Amino acid sequence: VRHDMEVLLLKEDSDLLLKVLRVGLEAAVPAASSGSRSEASDAYVPLPELAAELAAEAGGAGADRLARWSDLGARRSLFDRALVARLSCTAAPAFDFLVASFRRCAEAKSRARSPSPEAEELFGYLSGLCVSYGSIALLNPSMFPQPPAVEAEGVCHILPFLRRDGLDGGLPPGFLGRMVSRMVEDETLDEFGPPVFQAVCASLRPKSILDVFEADYRALHALVREKPLGSLLSRLPAFVPAGRTGHALEAQATLGPFLGLSCFPSDRRVPDACFPSFSAPDVEGGTTSLRLSLQVVQMALKSICTELLKNADAKDPFFRLVAAACALNGVRAQQYFPHAETQRLVHALDPHREEAPQLPVSASSDGFMINLGATLLQLCEPFTAPGSPHAAKIDATYLLSNHRLHLDKDTRLCATADDVQYWLDPRNPDLRRRYLDRMAAEGVSPDSDDTPPLHVSSSFGTVTEYFFLCMRVQHMGLLSSFTVYQQLAQQHHRWRNELQMREAEVARMRGMGGALPAAAGTMLETIEAETAKLRKSNDVVKRYLLCYAAQLADPKLLSLAIRYYRLVARWLVACAHPPPEGLPLPAAVPRLFSALPESCMDDVAQFLKHLTNFAPNVLEDISPDEMTDFVTMMVTFLSSPRYVKNPYLRATFTRLLRYLVPRSEANEAKASHASERLAAVFHTHRLAQAHLAPALMQFFVDIEFTGSHTGAYDKYEYRHEMTQILEYFWTLPEYRQAMVGFTRETPKFVRFVNMLINDSIFSMDEALTKLASIRTVQAELADQVAWAAQPRNVAHQRMQQHNQDENTARYFMQFTSEVLHMIEYLTAEKEVALVFMLPELVGRVASMLNYFLAQLVGPKCSNLKVKEPEKYMFQPKKLLLNIATILTHFAPFDAFGQAVVRDERSYSPNNMSKAVRVLASGLPPTMSQPGLLALETFRSKCVELKAAEEEEEEELGEVPDEFLDPITMEIMVDPVRLPSGTLIDRPTICRHLLSDETDPFTRQRLTVDMLVPDVEMKAKIAQFRLSRKAAAGKAGSADTAAMEVG
Repeated sequence: VRHDMEVLLLKEDSDLLLKVLRVGLEAAVPAASSGSRSEASDAYVPLPELAAELAAEAGGAGADRLARWSDLGARRSLFDRALVARLSCTAAPAFDFLVASFRRCAEAKSRARSPSPEAEELFGYLSGLCVSYGSIALLNPSMFPQPPAVEAEGVCHILPFLRRDGLDGGLPPGFLGRMVSRMVEDETLDEFGPPVFQAVCASLRPKSILDVFEADYRALHALVREKPLGSLLSRLPAFVPAGRTGHALEAQATLGPFLGLSCFPSDRRVPDACFPSFSAPDVEGGTTSLRLSLQVVQMALKSICTELLKNADAKDPFFRLVAAACALNGVRAQQYFPHAETQRLVHALDPHREEAPQLPVSASSDGFMINLGATLLQLCEPFTAPGSPHAAKIDATYLLSNHRLHLDKDTRLCATADDVQYWLDPRNPDLRRRYLDRMAAEGVSPDSDDTPPLHVSSSFGTVTEYFFLCMRVQHMGLLSSFTVYQQLAQQHHRWRNELQMREAEVARMRGMGGALPAAAGTMLETIEAETAKLRKSNDVVKRYLLCYAAQLADPKLLSLAIRYYRLVARWLVACAHPPPEGLPLPAAVPRLFSALPESCMDDVAQFLKHLTNFAPNVLEDISPDEMTDFVTMMVTFLSSPRYVKNPYLRATFTRLLRYLVPRSEANEAKASHASERLAAVFHTHRLAQAHLAPALMQFFVDIEFTGSHTGAYDKYEYRHEMTQILEYFWTLPEYRQAMVGFTRETPKFVRFVNMLINDSIFSMDEALTKLASIRTVQAELADQVAWAAQPRNVAHQRMQQHNQDENTARYFMQFTSEVLHMIEYLTAEKEVALVFMLPELVGRVASMLNYFLAQLVGPKCSNLKVKEPEKYMFQPKKLLLNIATILTHFAPFDAFGQAVVRDERSYSPNNMSKAVRVLASGLPPTMSQPGLLALETFRSKCVELKAAEEEEEEELGEVPDEFLDPITMEIMVDPVRLPSGTLIDRPTICRHLLSDETDPFTRQRLTVDMLVPDVEMKAKIAQFRLSRKAAAGKAGSADTAAMEVG
């Protein structure tokens, strides 16, 4: 029986049923809608049973049959009945239909022109029905007929819609929010949320950055955007799982797979797929592709975490998750971690070359920590700009509390753990007693009994949480990953050197042809096979390095980090309470600054060091003004050693300062250097112009006394950096003036000169010793037959040692050249040269220069002739010119000439004569004519002085032991008495104290001010000299008279 809707329904209701729910009372779709889409959710469905019910309920005919629709409740009931009928009569996915109906309802409402209040209410009611039944369809999928697969999915049937959030096919705006609100009212949200979150995580977990992963991030973002769901997520046990290691935290945490997706080669598919070859286009293309994917990940993470942080219920759990990541990944900050990680990567690649690490994996992955750090960097971004009012809210006492981070065992900037405990609780008798004992031992006046405790806040704002959690995550994440990258790069460098060595060995054996011993044929095949395998392994490690570089050297990530660490640098300086002019800092170090973890400052230094090593292009992209904060921090604390007790921390600053020295022909081959544009920061930084050069010159001395077991080697690396910086500063008038000013502080500058002499002698000896060894091996390699006859392992070990000797020779020869050049340009100033002539220095300076001359032009100089000397930065003629120039700077001083001829070990006028000949002709460099004349004049003067010295020795004859210095066994000039009672010459003991402030005979502490002049002994020595001179004069007169008589 056909029922006319015009009779049974109001036209507007009939239209809504047709356009929104796609149902009607007619058996066929009305002609007006015949062009609609054919999807199941859009297909027209007739409802004959509902039509029959409505006809029976309507009763009479005509308009009276429509009278009941004047009641809005009846109209709402109509839609309810129609929707249930529609859901009950088809087996299509109910949720899909309801979502489509909700969207159609919104579209119909938007097209309605000036809808009446009744129409507005009906639109709202109908969309609410879609949401309500949508919730039922997910939570109770068997209520309506649906495909078995849909029923099995349950609430997870919503995932395809969530994965297309914001795209075509996603949930329409408002649908999820209203459905979640309905579930909250019905107390069914706990049935919906956990399985959906679990399914989203399970979907992403097996994926790598090569896969299609964006949809899973969209789904999670759509979920946490709804505050009740975000709150529910943060309450789940898996949000902050109770794991005992960082590895377990990442594996079990809901956000683990979202934070763990990265460019790192944990999945071997990534390096192989992204870098099929090492051609420039492939490397650039692979790097760009990885970084684009990584930016998608990190932007999505920032959006997800921002939603959680806007949620009052989820904010604290999120902070607890970050704090747990820091607490459980302490292993990543350990010294052995980079080695263990590299060992693990190499072992997986070639178990025969590298043993498996003894310790199991316990840390979160690099990707997890760096993505978490990138998210926090983005959260900190709004207050990193200089002058941001929000930065003033950072509360430094956060680091002394146990609010989130437990840093009690961390090394402090310039306080001990006991100091910090006492400052926090000075009323504790035991802590007070220990504090007083420490102050007494150090000879420092203690605080008074009524000193208030160091205040620590009980609660902290969001800015403080962001700032310090970000700092700690970078410490465990970005900076730790950089050290792994560095270790892996060193491994690659070693393998590359070994590969080159093997390839050279193969080429050498092939080049011998028929001269190759018969037994060596099989050996050649073995070496070729090993070489091929090593080449393959080396290529894999190179791909690993490219993956690390793609993430760690990402300009967007590092730009964020630069802005963040600029803020850290400003904050550290502010914590030291500098005066308006910047320096000097207060004599009393603020307790709060003293108690800060050393890592706060070290992280800035390490970040800058890694940046100069692995991503200098990122530094070049910033403006010189952006370097100001870093330079201010470095000048401030290089000039204030009392504020930072770890000298190696301050030494790390020299890496960036050296990098900022602009490129030049002289330093281009030495290391990476900044452009003149970036180096402009030195020209405008007033604090650096006044204080940086003197601070570096003082630190050049201080680094000698570190107490570290590796200090004997580390100091040369840092001084190598400082010599390059000071050489550049000497060319800048303001810095040169400051350096000359430092030389006027005689005690400090004398120690500086002493270190220059020590370093020159040691580095020259090291370099020349290695050159002699290199010469020997080069000669042996020339006889290929004899070399091939050696046992293979012997030849291999010798080549390894040869390569090591080459590196050592290159390093120390470069350092020798730098130090000698520094002495040359410093002593060009007569005022500076005068300091070198002090009694405690002049003898050492003369001996050093004599020794160097003997090595370069003496009888044994031919032992230093090696092939390709430039490979070892050995430029003997340039070195000779440096030494000759220094000699001419000192030549006008009588004390220097006397010291030169007293050097019995190395002095020879013939060496000076040969130096003049060498520097007068031949290839550059050559010495100017005035310089050659000055050097020849000085040689002649030395000959005269030597004759005079020999005459004086003859006059003195045998000197009484009491007049002799107990160390040099020379007659004393200025005798002094030590506290131990020993009598010694002042220049001798002062020279000793420059390097070691102890009595050389008793090892007790000794300083210059403890020396007591022995006036009586000095008078005796003077009288002895006069008497012997007079006696010699009388004897000479008698001899002359006898000759005349004869």
